Amino acid sequence: GRAASEPPGDPTPLLLRGEDFEALAAASTEQLLLRWVNVQLQSVFHRPVENFGSDLQDGEAIGLLLTAIAPEALVEDFSTDHEERLEQIVDAAARCTDFELLTVAAIIEGQSDMLAAFFAQLFLSRSNLAAKPDSLLAMHLKLLEDICSEGLDAVTAQTDCSAEVMKFCVKLDDRWSEFMLASQSVQEASQTIEGLNDRMRTFLGDTLAHRAHGHPRVMLDAKEARDYLLYTSLNLEHVQSMMQKETLDSAILTRLEEILRKHFRLLRDVFRHYAGMAGCVSLEGLMKLYQDCKLRTRSLAPHHLEVIFCDHMDTAVGDRLLSPSQFTVVLIQCANLKFKDKFSQIPDQFAEFIEHTVKTHACQEDARNIFQRMAYDPKVRKVLDRHAKELKMIFLLYAMMDNSTTDAIQNVHTMNFQEFHMLLSHCNLLDETLTQGAVQQIFEGIQQSAQDEGGDAGVGRDGEDDAGIDDDEELSFSEFLDGLAAVAAYKHPDPFTPFDQRVNAFIMKFFATVRHHWSRKRTSAQVEALLNALQKKLR
Repeated sequence: GRAASEPPGDPTPLLLRGEDFEALAAASTEQLLLRWVNVQLQSVFHRPVENFGSDLQDGEAIGLLLTAIAPEALVEDFSTDHEERLEQIVDAAARCTDFELLTVAAIIEGQSDMLAAFFAQLFLSRSNLAAKPDSLLAMHLKLLEDICSEGLDAVTAQTDCSAEVMKFCVKLDDRWSEFMLASQSVQEASQTIEGLNDRMRTFLGDTLAHRAHGHPRVMLDAKEARDYLLYTSLNLEHVQSMMQKETLDSAILTRLEEILRKHFRLLRDVFRHYAGMAGCVSLEGLMKLYQDCKLRTRSLAPHHLEVIFCDHMDTAVGDRLLSPSQFTVVLIQCANLKFKDKFSQIPDQFAEFIEHTVKTHACQEDARNIFQRMAYDPKVRKVLDRHAKELKMIFLLYAMMDNSTTDAIQNVHTMNFQEFHMLLSHCNLLDETLTQGAVQQIFEGIQQSAQDEGGDAGVGRDGEDDAGIDDDEELSFSEFLDGLAAVAAYKHPDPFTPFDQRVNAFIMKFFATVRHHWSRKRTSAQVEALLNALQKKLR
């Protein structure tokens, strides 16, 4: 059971360099337990404990931990015989906690959930985090004790009590700032320890409940714990700057971080899947996620996603890639745009997005969409990246070509079907193979790949109306690139030539025909800039 009388707990040893008590709230319970174990073993164990399985299977670390925090519970020295030593460890563990949880089988088999649960139980009964005599917290405690003792002496003085009290008050006034600092520090430490205890109780109950239902909880190891912070920590100022139309506060951020922690492994797997070999998520990887998750709606169109990505790149240094922390904020922004009409609270929007979109559609290989796999092959994306500057200039020129309606005139950063068809016509690409019907099919196919299946693309979950999404829709630049790749497949169907080589050959010919068409129509500075860029490209 619990040791008789322990001084106030000091969570400071659990902090890493540069951290404050708030950092402990952001860490996972598994990470906290590993930190605690290593703090207790730092002077007696030759290596850090980084997981709840293989690092503990010989029983050595557990034995040393019990020796460090509860030496009085050990009735004898541990045996040199392995099996006998494990039995002694289990017996000693039972004397240190309120109920028996640790077993020999759990140690030998490396049952990480049960070993972590035992550590949580041990933390609650014998944390061994009392403030050390030379610690800052101990200094604050001594100051408070001295002042309280002096105050007690003053009010219980046998003679001239009023004078003694007055003298004490004057002295206290001189030391008031010290007193308040010490009081605040002790209060913060106490609240942090109580918060840790609450988390350990919740973790212990949840872990045992999972085991009782036959679904042992998977524990984070040290490497995962480092990843955990990358995917589950949000900066209020940064998120607010990315979502300026929304009002965020610490309570909303806390709820969002709870969702991130709940789905940590899912988010990490999704990030790694769409990052590929790059290690971070590019715009192409983000668009692939967008298509796989069927995210296209009027409120979350591809050009919205491109704007979100570029906003994050404005604050980035180096390559145009999303880090894990940026990726999670992008997902929150997508959830907000897609579900803001259904849920008023951002955490509710994000929970819906994760549960019913990411969890069900992300990282799923769609066997029916062979073209998408071809178009998003890294070699093909490398070709498109190499020509992206000139392709973007062409895209922006033709995005302004349709003046038939007010909407068409206003949408100068996206391309509708008439503009896409006009570009192909100017390049003499339309023939008996690539007919107007085939172009229409390409145009609609690109959009439908990012729309939800099963019925009208204009109706979302629970029947919410997205009317207008599929009548004269617009292509973003990313979708325009997919469209060119599809046209390349139509014009060069040779299966013996790698697709990336076919796409590159098509684009170079495409540049030549665009240049030929516009060389006779130098109508604006935009056209002149395009012609100069194409001349350099085609040298």
